[in-house]
Amino acid sequence: MKTSVCILNKINRLPKGYVFTYKDFNQKVKSKETIIKALNRMVISGNLEKIAKGKFYKPEETVFGKLEPSRKQIVKGLL
Repeated sequence: MKTSVCILNKINRLPKGYVFTYKDFNQKVKSKETIIKALNRMVISGNLEKIAKGKFYKPEETVFGKLEPSRKQIVKGLL
């Protein structure tokens, strides 16, 4: 299975607004650089949003635009 498909499958199982890092995907994919490239491509395509370097989340779409994750998730992601 392609790396991007494997990562996308795992992201689709996560709740919207959940903050994660590339380290959450290390079990499935061997190369850290491949994971980072795939996640950055998903940010460019609009599937993911980036909070900080190496910190991503799946945004929730509403009528008013994309919602950011809760403050609890942001703090958890930064620690």
